[in-house]
Amino acid sequence: MIIGAQVSKNFVNIKKYIQIQQCGIDLRVGKIFKLKGIGTIDYTNEKRELPEYVEIFDSEKNEKIQLDTGVYIIQIADKIKIPNNMAGFAYPRSSLLRMGCTIYTAVHDPGYEGQPTYLMHVLNPIIIYKDARIAQIVYIECNKVNGEYEGIYNEKIK
Repeated sequence: MIIGAQVSKNFVNIKKYIQIQQCGIDLRVGKIFKLKGIGTIDYTNEKRELPEYVEIFDSEKNEKIQLDTGVYIIQIADKIKIPNNMAGFAYPRSSLLRMGCTIYTAVHDPGYEGQPTYLMHVLNPIIIYKDARIAQIVYIECNKVNGEYEGIYNEKIK
């Protein structure tokens, strides 16, 4: 079952009330990067290497950016927290889709904290302004989880 926005708003550091939607919380663009080089992935993550991220936009420094067709890495401006009995799922906002742009995300596991990073696929050029709301996160309750997320992308203070 989806946890409503009146509860899930407690798990996202929002800038303004406009981010609180009916079922979830809108997430704002923070930074945008181009990918440079080759990534490597394996079964155990021992050989995992990310390609270089070249920053091309920062909502704290820039007003807007025009993105041409291609793929980009998007870091969300809002810090999120996933409680130990929940998972988070982020989806592109419908306005973004209607402009020919989408976002690919992964499951936010119980225990994750931080500013998530997603892959943006621009199929039609788009102008993105600072703090643009580009995704929406919804939370679901989970039963019998297998521990907390302890991966390298967790920004939780231990």
